[in-house]
Amino acid sequence: MTATLPEARVADYRRDGFLFPMRAMSTEQAAAYRAKLEAFEAEYGDAAGDVLRSKSHLVLEWVSQITRLDPVLDVVESVLGPNIYVWGSSFFIKNPHHPGFVAWHQDAPFSSIPAGGEMLTAWIALAPSILENGCLKVVAGTHTEQAPHTFVDGTDNLLSQGQEIAVEVNEDDATHVILQPGEFSLHHQFIFHGSEPSHSDERRIGIAVRYMAPFQQDGEPTDYATLVRGEDPYDPFIQEPIPAFDMDPAALAYRNDQLRAKHGDRYATTM
Repeated sequence: MTATLPEARVADYRRDGFLFPMRAMSTEQAAAYRAKLEAFEAEYGDAAGDVLRSKSHLVLEWVSQITRLDPVLDVVESVLGPNIYVWGSSFFIKNPHHPGFVAWHQDAPFSSIPAGGEMLTAWIALAPSILENGCLKVVAGTHTEQAPHTFVDGTDNLLSQGQEIAVEVNEDDATHVILQPGEFSLHHQFIFHGSEPSHSDERRIGIAVRYMAPFQQDGEPTDYATLVRGEDPYDPFIQEPIPAFDMDPAALAYRNDQLRAKHGDRYATTM
């Protein structure tokens, strides 16, 4: 495989900190993955949300497939180079008329990214992500440095720690990342981004896949990731296994052990 973005679009990403839309898959394939997701939710109920929140690609074979889609990896390669890891995955789902919002924030300060690592996110839509149902919004050019954050309890902020940027953000500067099923966007680890509540009858479904390139570091690796393209000249991560089938008990135990070691019980699955 090879990088596919023209140099001008790579320059746009580096200048603005985001890029969209690109096509990850056909609308029919997106509908098929949505059906798998909703069948999983129907089978596991509330526990499904625990799995979908973080690193579901370690326990759901079809999510592992999504993280390896060649059209997405081709675009990521244009930015990160030919060697690519999946460092994380999280579903972001808003049901119709849900009051939840995502406060303005940056990803990097809360992602425990190893020093020296560069991360970008591919946000892949399995359902329309539009103004009415609270699509992703970003502020161009805000990805050059880390901003201070505060923590606010008692709101409908969907972020796990209630974090939000502690500087004023002008909503008029926001770009709304409108995506149709099967399309995706890229955004930088430091870009200011968030989303509004849903005022729509349409469910919003997207998966954020965090990609990183190998990098040189001192000492033995302590973080985990899955190599999905190329090779690793530096070995900065402990290699993760690929699930053989959905909800393999051994894979589920592995994921839980890994997430508990990094985050306590915040992302562990209670099943």
